[in-house]
Amino acid sequence: MLNIIKASLWDGLEKNIPVNEEDFNELNNHSLIALPARIISDLELNNELRDRWNNLIIKQIAYYVKYLYMQDHLPIKVPYVILKGTSAAQYYPYPELRAMGDIDIITRREDCTTACDMLLKGGYKEITSDEDKDRKRQRVFIKNDVIVEMHSFFASVNDPGMGKRFDDLIIDNIQSSHVLPDLINGLILIEHINQHLEFGLGLRQIIDWMMFVDRCLPDEKWPEFQIHVRDVGLEKLAITTTRMCEVYLGLSEHQWCKNAETKLTNELMEYILSCGNFGHKLSIDDKVAVGRTIKLKHPIKLIKELQVLGLKNWGRANNPLCKPFAWIWQGIQLTKNTSGLIDTYSKGKRLDLMFDSLGVKRVHRGLVYYENGQYIKKESK
Repeated sequence: MLNIIKASLWDGLEKNIPVNEEDFNELNNHSLIALPARIISDLELNNELRDRWNNLIIKQIAYYVKYLYMQDHLPIKVPYVILKGTSAAQYYPYPELRAMGDIDIITRREDCTTACDMLLKGGYKEITSDEDKDRKRQRVFIKNDVIVEMHSFFASVNDPGMGKRFDDLIIDNIQSSHVLPDLINGLILIEHINQHLEFGLGLRQIIDWMMFVDRCLPDEKWPEFQIHVRDVGLEKLAITTTRMCEVYLGLSEHQWCKNAETKLTNELMEYILSCGNFGHKLSIDDKVAVGRTIKLKHPIKLIKELQVLGLKNWGRANNPLCKPFAWIWQGIQLTKNTSGLIDTYSKGKRLDLMFDSLGVKRVHRGLVYYENGQYIKKESK
């Protein structure tokens, strides 16, 4: 799969690559199914798979055209910028081959409600989830099967000062073109990796970052970018991710990431390959492994976790006399499968150490929210 990605993005590489159903499924899991469109005729695969692949590519390109039309005709008349999406696709050799999801938008803080009202008046229907309403991070709208997410704040970090500095950089650089300057755009892309890494991130978001680096971050530009990425706590993540792209995905080498830790670089790629787009490939146990590891370090959190599981799994927990002891029952059940508990803990411990080494956002440390004109930190439950 990695050879297919490299041949799709970089000229001069061998394109006669044998491809099987597993490779196809892996590309699909990482939302990269259209990326090889220009080399698909050279790939070695059976006709049935090639026809199926071509049909998916056509569908994605058709959605890209629809997405562009909806984006170009947004009924928003206040200043705003597009985050990710086409702002990431512009760095690809063929932007239409980058899979599109939602249209992500941020306005100046005082214009957010007005922009949402303009979407509603323009025929969009609000579908904001209860979780989004609680966090107040974004409001979500849909029209013609295209989703628009209106962000009231973007950064997802553990420190209020850092969250404000990050969002200020975005808002202060809102332009009439609706596109951020390249270096600020790069911060968005590395922050997007930071946001989703803990619970699963695929190669599409990694390639977004890689194509930005290739186009916009040569060695002479790094010192200027380094000031910003260090200020928001993402310098090590940027360096390690870039080195990973050089080793595994064919990115040309950069001096500013040559000292990245080899072990950490390899662990990061192994983890990303296991995830799929936004953790699509991860099992429920994989997704909670880190959380359980953290709770094992804190007895009160562990008891609360066991109580929640016990209430769900123990048939007698409905009895008022038994209910307070559900955590004991659940603890006994876990000890019956010691190997499974040890495996979960070991996996969580490895990921816990990797995330700490990268300096990424961690949910258990409490996330920053923007409310009533202030950035405040809410502790995790």
